[in-house]
Amino acid sequence: MSDPRDPIEEYLSELRARLELALEEAELVVAEAEDHLRDTAASALAAGMTEHEAQLAAISAFGPVTAVVRAHASRPAGFSRGRTPAAILGDLILAGWKLAGIGLIAVGISGLVVLLMNLAFGRVFTGQAPAGVSFEKADCAYWMSLWPGAHTCATAHMLEASSDAVVLRVGAGMIGAALLVAYGVVRYVQRRRGRGPVVVLAGYFPLLAAGVFSVGALGLALAELTGFTITQGPGAYLSGAIVAAAAAAWHVRKARPAIRRLTRGWAG
Repeated sequence: MSDPRDPIEEYLSELRARLELALEEAELVVAEAEDHLRDTAASALAAGMTEHEAQLAAISAFGPVTAVVRAHASRPAGFSRGRTPAAILGDLILAGWKLAGIGLIAVGISGLVVLLMNLAFGRVFTGQAPAGVSFEKADCAYWMSLWPGAHTCATAHMLEASSDAVVLRVGAGMIGAALLVAYGVVRYVQRRRGRGPVVVLAGYFPLLAAGVFSVGALGLALAELTGFTITQGPGAYLSGAIVAAAAAAWHVRKARPAIRRLTRGWAG
């Protein structure tokens, strides 16, 4: 019987605790790892190493626990297969949390883009409603109370819309930054305690984010082109489409490893 304090036993205990798999599958992974480690250690022992040195050499050749856990968490079916419902739910919550934070930051960045458009092209480009759009009298009275220098409802609406597109979006971006800071703290604590997923959504989060931002960019572009629900100037929608497209492109680049894994899985 092996010494429970030997390096291999300690390695296997940590591996067993950190694997996010159902009990039966986790034990199978641990058993396979133990067979490999013991065989490698036996070969090193036969080559003249001490038992302690042989075990350390076997562990070094096999790889750190984090790498092994990540490899099993990043399989094409690693998100659901062999995982408990609680682990899947926790993974989905983290993914939604992270995506919400990134999405709100993108909204904040689009607000800065609107600010630049206001300065470069004037407020009409971002706030002016298309011809034929009408407003309620109560709304007009409210906007003109905020902008007493405006002589018409359309002008007051344009000034208010072009300002809100900056202030409200930047405020949303600040909330998104706070969400991501809190997310980072939670993930740090999880890693220190050996809890939570090693990689969110089995490494497929960038693929999800790329899809969401692509749909957002396409929707904003189509809304501007078709005039559907348009009540502001083209810059209000164009700014969002530009930022969403940039975010989609960034996440597509980060999703390349996940795409390769999916491709290998389908090919196999």
